[in-house]
Amino acid sequence: MSAHVVCVTSGGGLPIFSRKKGNADTLPFSTIGSLNGVHMFGKSQKVTLLDTLTEDYSVVWKEFHDSLVLIGISSGCTVEVLTKTLDSVFDAVVLIVGVEEIKSQRNIERLKRELRICYPLIDRLLDSLDCGDSASKHSSDLVGLAETILCPENHLIQIVLDSFTECVDSLFSCVLVHGKIAAATNSWWSLHPEEVKLLSLLAQTENTSSSKDIPVFLPYKSPTVAFRFVCCTLIPEVQLCCLCGPTPVLSEVEHSATNCFKNSADILTSAIQCHPRNFPSSCHIDGGILGLLLVNTTYGKYMITRNPHQNTNKKNASSSHRLDILQTFFYQAVLTFLADEGGNDDENDPADKKDAGFETYWCSEYHKCFAMRIGDNILSVLFNSSIPTFAMRLITERTLKNLIADKQVCW
Repeated sequence: MSAHVVCVTSGGGLPIFSRKKGNADTLPFSTIGSLNGVHMFGKSQKVTLLDTLTEDYSVVWKEFHDSLVLIGISSGCTVEVLTKTLDSVFDAVVLIVGVEEIKSQRNIERLKRELRICYPLIDRLLDSLDCGDSASKHSSDLVGLAETILCPENHLIQIVLDSFTECVDSLFSCVLVHGKIAAATNSWWSLHPEEVKLLSLLAQTENTSSSKDIPVFLPYKSPTVAFRFVCCTLIPEVQLCCLCGPTPVLSEVEHSATNCFKNSADILTSAIQCHPRNFPSSCHIDGGILGLLLVNTTYGKYMITRNPHQNTNKKNASSSHRLDILQTFFYQAVLTFLADEGGNDDENDPADKKDAGFETYWCSEYHKCFAMRIGDNILSVLFNSSIPTFAMRLITERTLKNLIADKQVCW
């Protein structure tokens, strides 16, 4: 299983970057040139080349602002997911250099150098592809969605976070536990889901110091004017992030973070213990459940767990394989039939609200999957194959209500 993303200029086909996932060899320049040449020929004939399928691969072309062309190639991945991933990759490019730099392309070599910062972001975005390569994944990333952790301490973290936000005079801030959002301000959740995801990933990249101060262009909210993205490490595995203007300076942000969270070390340490379960141990989960994926379509966030209980059976899917099963089920069944994606502007998208269903399921020899949508929330559940098919609906509904009923976890 492998995936490639190639970026070239629209006019001359000059290569900007090429990233890959999996064990495949790097694409030779001749192959990149051929793929771009086919797209350019179609464009000259007023034909837009969108995608094609081979026996083993999906290939997608997407042009942005008549300036950059992204080409995605992946095995084991649908065209729809690969197309969404290319959108995310372009958003990562805008996040670092801004949309005006992409449109003007005054200096291609400088653009290449500036984009090196976003390579770790692009590599993480490729984890969203359903390539069945769990060994190289940080987690089971989902395209266009930000990962959260439902700690019992989240409501206490939220109180301190609100106090910090007032101190630094910023509306946008969040706390990450193991790279997952534990608490965030309302304004942070008002950002586009792609922006929330990219900022969470940016906080985890290049952790050479305890703090970082990076200019970022929000692809949807502010693609031409930069914000300052400031991230401070409170304790290992816990980060505090905020967006602000020219002031306050980094030292003042660090001072405010220290003052606000100085009495919260025990709370943060306790929140860390929730990983990798990712939801409160007090929440009752049926013994036949192997994994959970909870998605909120309005805010574009999700929580995934592969080990809701410790009494695992050797005949069940391994922990890493459970992530792949849930991810595949989400892409191939849930997105198609249930998801009403927030901020979706594509009237022809199959996940349009008027066509969305309420339940869907899969059954196989070794496991079963069931998904249910109630309001803005979708819960996908991976069951042991011994669970009766007729019982999956009741268990899923009860589990979903239990997860979203606890206000302390800030879902």
